[in-house]
Amino acid sequence: MGRRSDDAVATLLLTHRLSDRTDEPLKSNEYWQLLADVGENPGRLLGQTPAAIEDTLGCAPAQAVRLASLLDEGNRMAFSLEEVEHSGLTVITVFDDGFPLRLRDRLGRLAPPLLHVAGSLDLLHDDGVAVVGSRAASPAARQVASAVARLAAEHGLVTVSGGARGIDQTAMAAAREAGGRVVGALADSLTRRLAESETRRAVLDGEVTLLTPYHPSAAFSVGSAMGRNKIIYGLARMTVVVTSDKGDGGTWGGATEAIKRRFGTVAVWTGDGAGAGNQPLVERGALAFDCIDERLLTTAVAEYQAPAPPEQLSLPA
Repeated sequence: MGRRSDDAVATLLLTHRLSDRTDEPLKSNEYWQLLADVGENPGRLLGQTPAAIEDTLGCAPAQAVRLASLLDEGNRMAFSLEEVEHSGLTVITVFDDGFPLRLRDRLGRLAPPLLHVAGSLDLLHDDGVAVVGSRAASPAARQVASAVARLAAEHGLVTVSGGARGIDQTAMAAAREAGGRVVGALADSLTRRLAESETRRAVLDGEVTLLTPYHPSAAFSVGSAMGRNKIIYGLARMTVVVTSDKGDGGTWGGATEAIKRRFGTVAVWTGDGAGAGNQPLVERGALAFDCIDERLLTTAVAEYQAPAPPEQLSLPA
């Protein structure tokens, strides 16, 4: 990656968790609040003393000391980045050219400040269809996931999913078998996935791009899965929910949030293999479909222009 802007460097210094740090890095909500306070120009804080930061932001002295300490770890961050990049990963912030604009615009303040990416950044910008669903999926539901992924591949669309067992892995495998490209937003260890020879080969060949907003070796957690779900919905032109429980589980939580916050078009399967939560998702505003053909993709390739909720912040392109 070329030279980063001061805003990108400041974002990395404030939020990265690639190494042990003296002070706790900013969480996403803290970062976006800081960005609002500093006029979307975090680079202006570089080199400032705690007193100057306190004066600039009007924050508490302890917070100013924390921010100054985080911003003063440039050398340590450089070594951490070099180690990560030698492992085949790229770290991009919301201020880097490689960061997907659709994700930034869709999620606003809910977007991750940075992503760890393995594979081509271009796939993050290409039109795609996300396929999600329960881990414990029936054979009928798996057939639907495979059919949607194959249809996307045949029409040159990227298949986006979360890499989890069940619907996610079924869709990603079907897309690759059909010659399609895949983006996987992970809630578990990215480095562990890259240790799998087949996965690493697909990444190197440009067929698969994997990403995570968390530490590349972080283990799975429910919280990380919910954060990952936002990224899936944010990246895709349309997300197809194949099967979901009702009122519970990651698929239900991700879909209901996406519908409420208008992260993009949410389509829900209502044919054989649909879960107990599928029809309730339709009643909440999702698009129902029971036939897998080109008509489904007309929604995916159309420009989605639903307004963002007023509490979200979208950075300028």
